[in-house]
Amino acid sequence: MTDPHVNSPNFNVGEIWKVKLYPVRGSEQDGIRPCLIVSPNSMNHPLRTVIVVPLTSSPKAWPTRVNVLVKEAQSQACIEHIRSVSKERFIERLGTASEIEMAMTRKHLCAVFSP
Repeated sequence: MTDPHVNSPNFNVGEIWKVKLYPVRGSEQDGIRPCLIVSPNSMNHPLRTVIVVPLTSSPKAWPTRVNVLVKEAQSQACIEHIRSVSKERFIERLGTASEIEMAMTRKHLCAVFSP
């Protein structure tokens, strides 16, 4: 049987999708929520998983948060909750992050993974 999510050109870096994140463990982000795709298209298109940063509408003044506008509503990318998810978890495309939002997200990702 062919997996319709594999080799799909529909998952691109910078896009915001509604994603089903459960089941989870511990303090992981739960539920169906918007997520920002941060993995490069060179990974997104051939693989069955995509690396995302979940978004929240509950802002925190944390160094791991980046403000992102989703359908005219202010959200925050929760860099500390970065995770790889199956393409089967993706429900609906909600939009695309701006160049500035993506630049800030990349900056925060680099800070998190730097020694």
